[in-house]
Amino acid sequence: MRSSIQLATLNYALVIAEEGSFLRAARRTGIDHTALSRRIRDLEYEMGTRIFHRHARGVGPTPAGERFLDRLRSVLLELDNTLTLARTGIKDEQQRLSIGSNGLILAGRALDAIIEFGKCHPNVTVSLIEGSQPEPRALGGIKVDVTVTSSSRSNGGAFELKLWKDTLAVVVASSHSLACRPVIEWSELDQETLLVCRGEAFLLADAVGNGVQLPAIVEHHVSAGILMRFVGNGLGVALIHDGEANRVPEGVVCRKLRIRGKPIQISSFARWHPDNANPALPVFIAFLRDRYWSRQPSDQTTRFAGSATICPVTRPSNSP
Repeated sequence: MRSSIQLATLNYALVIAEEGSFLRAARRTGIDHTALSRRIRDLEYEMGTRIFHRHARGVGPTPAGERFLDRLRSVLLELDNTLTLARTGIKDEQQRLSIGSNGLILAGRALDAIIEFGKCHPNVTVSLIEGSQPEPRALGGIKVDVTVTSSSRSNGGAFELKLWKDTLAVVVASSHSLACRPVIEWSELDQETLLVCRGEAFLLADAVGNGVQLPAIVEHHVSAGILMRFVGNGLGVALIHDGEANRVPEGVVCRKLRIRGKPIQISSFARWHPDNANPALPVFIAFLRDRYWSRQPSDQTTRFAGSATICPVTRPSNSP
């Protein structure tokens, strides 16, 4: 059986479990929906058991499939660790890794992850590069090894690892009519000017979904702290990640934001090119998998959101 099942097919099975749909998994991996379905059907035939239930809303793992996928993640993680050791060579040799972002890396979990990585791997010197393009290889004309970004769009040719999800919150002036509300509905902001950090306007459009009206949005190339100061001076309301809610200055308040009663969430990704031979790169990717896949919520809608799956990203740059 081992010789007849391709590693790519096993990776595709994890992507399908994460997406909950053959169609969404096909879009993410860039292969034909029919070919993907056929691969999984052949895999189930080889195993002699069904991995997925098919239903009108998509697919979900069977009890046997869930056990298989859980074990598969462990096996692939061990394989990645083995390959990492093989590529890194002398463990104590000082290495360098450049990490880029589209402006979101300097706050929240991305920075926390990089700091923790540096503590765990003191032999790797990390340099941070901030730029407006969320793709590996070049940010602001500087070569980077990997990007950590909230952008769901890729120019293709890169591998990606889906990481954590951040919930958006809204900051309003203390004197604002909505300030007394613990939860603010998205539709209540239709007459407001939304202040967002660089690179987050199209992320917001992706997060709220198609057909949802967006109010006036102004992007600023500043930190969330500066946005909140703008709010305090009556220049609009600001959208921030919930991890930044504990740093709200005087004169403004932070409130939960909902759309049709549900939180608005933005996923973060790590992206890198497979032909990058930097030995520190697989060490960092394995670190992210180990830390942030295991911390995902266990509910059915998000349990596979941080799956330790490598898959080619072949979506065109103008795809949603």
